[in-house]
Amino acid sequence: NGAGGSGCAAPAVIALLPAGDCPPPPRMVFAEPITAPQQSYPEGAVVRYRCRPGYARKGNESPDVTCLADSTWSRKPPFCTRKSCGPLHIKNGDFRTTTDLLFGATVTFTCDAGYRLVGPPSAECVVRNGEVVWTALPSCEIVLCPPLPEIQNGKLLDQNEEFTFGMAASYSCNPGLSLVGEATIFCTIGSGFQGVWSSPPPECKEVKCENPQVKNGKKLSGFGTEYTYGNKVSFECNPGYSMKGSSVVTCDANSAWTPPVPTCEEILCGRPPELPSASLTTAVGDSSAPGATVTYRCNPGYRREPGSSSVLTCQNNETWSAANPLICVRESIGCRAPEVPNGKVYNLQSTYRAGDTLHFSCDASYTTEDAYEARCQPGGTWDPPVLVCQRVRPCPTPPEVANGNHNEQGKAVFTAGMSVRYSCNPGYYLVGNPTVSCRASGNWSQPRPRCEGESGLCPLLRGQTLIVA
Repeated sequence: NGAGGSGCAAPAVIALLPAGDCPPPPRMVFAEPITAPQQSYPEGAVVRYRCRPGYARKGNESPDVTCLADSTWSRKPPFCTRKSCGPLHIKNGDFRTTTDLLFGATVTFTCDAGYRLVGPPSAECVVRNGEVVWTALPSCEIVLCPPLPEIQNGKLLDQNEEFTFGMAASYSCNPGLSLVGEATIFCTIGSGFQGVWSSPPPECKEVKCENPQVKNGKKLSGFGTEYTYGNKVSFECNPGYSMKGSSVVTCDANSAWTPPVPTCEEILCGRPPELPSASLTTAVGDSSAPGATVTYRCNPGYRREPGSSSVLTCQNNETWSAANPLICVRESIGCRAPEVPNGKVYNLQSTYRAGDTLHFSCDASYTTEDAYEARCQPGGTWDPPVLVCQRVRPCPTPPEVANGNHNEQGKAVFTAGMSVRYSCNPGYYLVGNPTVSCRASGNWSQPRPRCEGESGLCPLLRGQTLIVA
């Protein structure tokens, strides 16, 4: 309704092909029709393709497709394949690829040690003037180190005009001077693949260190009276002395020994250690010489464990030691046979060793509130200390609990071991253990529970009705 100005577009016109006609031939990545495509083709029409740039014919596969009776084109396997750009040759370098060397592939480049890459780090196989070729290729150039400066009071032994990666340069000093630093330095690769020297050029200077002496010690190497840069001297201490510091020192560029010359100090042990449950037999000072001994004895109530030593010796490493240090163990005192009034002991003995356990029983109408056993302790006492058999007495009526009742209401007799359980009236909650037991002494176990009302609420009495407006 275009005349009415409604803004609606006219409906699209869809052209339907006659039965047996095919639409334009299919588009292929690797090939294109030789002739310009038409809008429709009759059944049996044949369209021939040719390979696109970068592709070549594959074997004897036909490049033709045919219009079929169902208005579709016959399917063909790929009859064109990608062309190869071929391998690359990079002098003093190599390339890597994760796929192949065919049209569309990409390769990356690396250089041999001592060379750096100049140019793009990768290349792609592309079509140029109808042929497949690699894009711009890089080169690998040898790494050069900067020229070396001259040094005062010395000279460079190598007279090369250029120093490349891996080459070495050596220096020497004039007579009477010491070479401080590295006599030989090497051309290496630094950041950005630039040539750098392994260390700065050395210096030539006069270095003289004093003749080192160690009191209470002697030299093991480096004998002489004059010492220059790099000379080393080693020391050891006389017997009875220990070294503080390094045993080897080196004459440094500042004419001082590095690290500092050591000292030899007399070996002394501090106060002997405190041993558990033991004490020294004699007074000992704050320090003792190597070989000095101290003797310990076990405190009263303890004895020395067989095989342990009561003597400690001051060692050359300033510590007290013994092959088997003293161990004091508590003496075991036997327990006498206990008396059990109104009961008897099974397998009664005259004495018992620490750790032994005896078992007993109570006569008829008697019982104990503890276990029917006791253990002999190291001090000669029993645990529990007194074995008691009490006459079995009935318990009175269970105690009343305000606002609560127990489950044995109406029962008259309660004997040892019996128990009752309490519960609270409606509107109250129970606090504590709800069960109490009748003990052998005729008393009920404590503490007894109690019933408390909810905070801020009024408990209802039996038979009352609560009406909520």
